[in-house]
Amino acid sequence: MKTTMKTMKTTKTLLTIGAVAGLSFTTAQAAIVTWDDGAANDNWSSGANWDGGVAPVNGDSVVLTPTAQSLLDYAWTIESGQSLTTTATGFGDELVLQNNSSLTLATGGTMDIAFMRPRFSSGGDFTIEAGASLDTEVYGLGSFSADLTWIADASSVTTWNNSTTNAGQFNIELDTLTVDLTSYAVSGESSLTLVDYANAGVLTTTFASETITGTGGWDSLTLGADPFGDASNLEKGQYFIDYSTGSNITLLLHVPEPSSTALLGLGGLALMLRRKRS
Repeated sequence: MKTTMKTMKTTKTLLTIGAVAGLSFTTAQAAIVTWDDGAANDNWSSGANWDGGVAPVNGDSVVLTPTAQSLLDYAWTIESGQSLTTTATGFGDELVLQNNSSLTLATGGTMDIAFMRPRFSSGGDFTIEAGASLDTEVYGLGSFSADLTWIADASSVTTWNNSTTNAGQFNIELDTLTVDLTSYAVSGESSLTLVDYANAGVLTTTFASETITGTGGWDSLTLGADPFGDASNLEKGQYFIDYSTGSNITLLLHVPEPSSTALLGLGGLALMLRRKRS
């Protein structure tokens, strides 16, 4: 009996040590990596451009510093609890999305930098999950495009802000917009603020294309007419992207109530049965 209890205590001790060691390992892996522009090129993938000689990986936090440009040339995620920040202001830390790059701001992540844009090529992806924090002074100002995707949770999206007192600019040029509503559970009239540059900011141009996906039980949302600032004039199953304020981009929705969707489904079934009998 004593031997058994001793064995159990030893096992418990080893498990505790293992858990602590695993926690320490995980914590050690989450590094803070600072841009020092030490390589002959400006690529993120070049280790010499970072203070520790190693390019950032998922799980790291990144600090940008004043530099002509840094080129994101691979897929990188700002994970929950991690961040992408800067010591620069204005145009001092230009982050360039390359055509082979993919930047994801995950739920719980923070991105607060001065300047980002697609510059030398089109096709970079920026995915913004709900429940994150996103702030830039300047976006765009180029002749190339990126693919911007907002992923909603049950009731909201992450709003892209300009909270600085500097004059912000948001220029989406030829960018494409996708809003994924797979998890969105709000029925009836609602609105989702995608961009808010109201604090000393200005928006120019509109998205080159707008796609709304993942609308659950409802087949699809179709583009409605200008609802003059809210969703009250939209018919069921319609959406509208409102740029009218000059500083905000808002997705206005009129998602049918679940009961309405069910009735529409029953009506379609009844019509099919009637045709079959005739």
